[in-house]
Amino acid sequence: MGWVRAADRLLATARDGADTGSSETNLYDAADKRYRAKEHPPRTGSTELRVFPEKGQWKAEAKHELVLQPKDPMLGDLRTGDGMLSTWLPFMTYLDGTSGPCQTLALTGDVPEGPLAQKTPTSTAAAFYTESATWAGPESEYECSNGHAEFAVADVENRLGKGGLYDSWTLTFEAPTRPILSISGGTVLSQDVHHAELRLHKKGEQATVVLGPPGAGQTSREQGDVEHLGTLLQHETPAREAFWLAAAIAAVAVRWALPFVQQWAPPATRRRWTVLAVMACVLTGASMLYALAGSGDAPWPGWLYPGRGALLEVWWWVLLPFLLIAFLFRLTTGRAPGTWDLLPALLVSALPPWTALYFAGVVRTPWPLLSVAAAAVAAAVVACCLRLGAVGRTGRRWATTAGWGAWLTVLAAGTGAALPDPGEPDPIWDLANAWTILYLVWCWFALLWFIGIAVERRAWMASAGWILLFVWFAQMAVADGWEPFWDKGFDGAWWVIGSYPANSASFPVSQLYLALVVALLALRAHAVRHEGWPVHVRTAAVGLGIAAVGTGLAAYELTMFGSTAQRGGYYLALLIAAIGFAWLLPPGDEKRAVRLHTTSPVAHNRRMHALLKDQTLAAGRREFLTASRTALAQGELTARQWSARWRGLGALGARGTAPQHSVNLRLAALGTSGGRTAFRNGTAAGVLLAVLSVPWLAYTVPPSLSADFPYDAQVWAYALRWAVYGFVYGYAYSWLRGGSPIGKSLCLLAVVLPAELAQLLYRGLEPKDFAQQLALTTGNCLAIFLILGLYWEARLVRTAGLRWGQIRNFRSVSAAAIPATTVLVASATALATAMVGVWIVPDDNQAPPNPSSEPSVSAEPNPGP
Repeated sequence: MGWVRAADRLLATARDGADTGSSETNLYDAADKRYRAKEHPPRTGSTELRVFPEKGQWKAEAKHELVLQPKDPMLGDLRTGDGMLSTWLPFMTYLDGTSGPCQTLALTGDVPEGPLAQKTPTSTAAAFYTESATWAGPESEYECSNGHAEFAVADVENRLGKGGLYDSWTLTFEAPTRPILSISGGTVLSQDVHHAELRLHKKGEQATVVLGPPGAGQTSREQGDVEHLGTLLQHETPAREAFWLAAAIAAVAVRWALPFVQQWAPPATRRRWTVLAVMACVLTGASMLYALAGSGDAPWPGWLYPGRGALLEVWWWVLLPFLLIAFLFRLTTGRAPGTWDLLPALLVSALPPWTALYFAGVVRTPWPLLSVAAAAVAAAVVACCLRLGAVGRTGRRWATTAGWGAWLTVLAAGTGAALPDPGEPDPIWDLANAWTILYLVWCWFALLWFIGIAVERRAWMASAGWILLFVWFAQMAVADGWEPFWDKGFDGAWWVIGSYPANSASFPVSQLYLALVVALLALRAHAVRHEGWPVHVRTAAVGLGIAAVGTGLAAYELTMFGSTAQRGGYYLALLIAAIGFAWLLPPGDEKRAVRLHTTSPVAHNRRMHALLKDQTLAAGRREFLTASRTALAQGELTARQWSARWRGLGALGARGTAPQHSVNLRLAALGTSGGRTAFRNGTAAGVLLAVLSVPWLAYTVPPSLSADFPYDAQVWAYALRWAVYGFVYGYAYSWLRGGSPIGKSLCLLAVVLPAELAQLLYRGLEPKDFAQQLALTTGNCLAIFLILGLYWEARLVRTAGLRWGQIRNFRSVSAAAIPATTVLVASATALATAMVGVWIVPDDNQAPPNPSSEPSVSAEPNPGP
């Protein structure tokens, strides 16, 4: 959406310069109305855009051609000079970078007029106009993301399609020395490495063509295959990005949200709560997909189009957390919440009415009061209908909750239409903005505070805590200048929320760290009051694992589909996490896992010493088998004596069967919690992984923090992610798949590694950078989880008072996996180092290299509250 706003600013500037008086404005409006007449002659046009080097710089030249019928009123205006093609082009063409520091460069013409050609009075006419722009090249501020030139066009004046000026417009891109990497928007008619042709024929349609660095064309079949694979893995279509998001939402809903509701809901109403949960998940996915879809006709009046993200903002920011608060009250108290119970969540909703009263009296506009009145009427109608029995006894119980939900919903939708534009800086306007955004974001923080009250059970949190929380956020809203994201309505007198859909989708996700903190506090509170796992341990572990993977998306935020800052890899990672962590804790193993977890320290010690005895007997059998060969050959040992001795060493069971107790004993001894609490184990594993991840954190975070628009959230996101991985391992250790500490850590690796690698996809990385990141990420994950498994094995052994070497014999063949894995890690590191060396050291036989492309994993952050 950033480039659409840039086009709006450029068009506004151009129009302000051209329309110097009201008469000219009236003439422009009259001509626009004539051209848009319902029966206007067919009009088609084309633009040929060529990008080529010229005199040490790069130049883009756009040649526009418009075909007009002889009786077209536009032809007469162009001939007489009353109109110019530059004024009536359907779009502006400009070069725009993809990150914060990048600048926008619009293509402009030397003169406003262009030539006109018509052979005979009855033949079609053609009007021409040429625009151009020059820039330094890939090292300039216009290509500051990987040396990619992004050309964009957008029909911001709705001049295409039905009700517009033109039936269609054809764009042809020619870049002889630069490859075309991606095309989004429009209908692609043809495309090859350096040429593309597409057509725009819909109102408001947008198109973006991204060119790669100069000289990136392929010279051999092998290079072409590599580049093709890199394009598939690093550049995705908007439809595929939307698919990954929909799949991720569905996976999280099916593998975590619905099991959570089914486990927590009362048996009598479980089906009803499950249906409501399914509806909530569907509404969340549908509103998010629609809001992030970008261009296209909205299924509502055009004057509401600036509020594309309004539906998502109302549901995702206000109504969903309010419903979760009501669900929490039902779980903890067994009844529907009343007005007094919901008062803390409703506290901030008193701010919009005061704002409405102020503007109604000072600015003399009815919109603020109308929005508040609509909210009050909606709340009263919903509450009264339910109390009168519209949906039976259930409706009567929930009438108060539904009424307040309607109040919050309509008030949230109306706040955008409530504030008039002062036209100049105004402290009251700024204060009203801060109050509005505080109202919109309050419910999520209120939900987390409600959970904190339920798990901590501290009296001050339920009384003075609400006041302190409100004061804290109110002063933050005013001090930090929180602003809602408005856009002008149809008549310019009121404003609509949701003009930044990516921000509407990103805000709750960006607060993911608070949810993780609250979840860890809840588990700690349970450990203080109770022994063993909570009944919802599997749901908590799966949710923590999904949230840990989601911290990457929380750090970078969501973007519009088709944006060069693609997020498909992060959506795919969430999909893998939802499926993987649910697989990691199989529901059928609950009884065995609980039995192992509740093992006392004494029982753990006995099992560990029994395992030592069994391993000693096994070593004795191996030594006896080797030494007895000579004794049998020399007659010092008879066959009967050999059999008795072999049986005495435990080689056969009581009935002559192969013994299975060794395998079962190992599972029982190395699968327990060691007699320690789950929270203590989780904390130990979390701290270990947090320490082990410091080198990786030092490698991955500084490049992003050194940018002009740094993502500070990356610090906590990356640090918290690895700590949560470790916490899940330690907390749910006895439930995890695997028969030993190393086996369990490798099963966890089988889930985490694909999720971590998936986040490297669709980030616009060059093939060398992508391969380097794959190797380093794989080596880092393998080393960290291998160390975690070895540490946990040593920890369980030391708990029983034994030395680690007594259980794990590093001289035996069974320990060969450790050096083999170490070699694999070293090989991956060496490969990555070699690739870095090849990337840095230039080839003397090549032509002077083009400026190298730095890996870019982020785009300009959407403005946040």
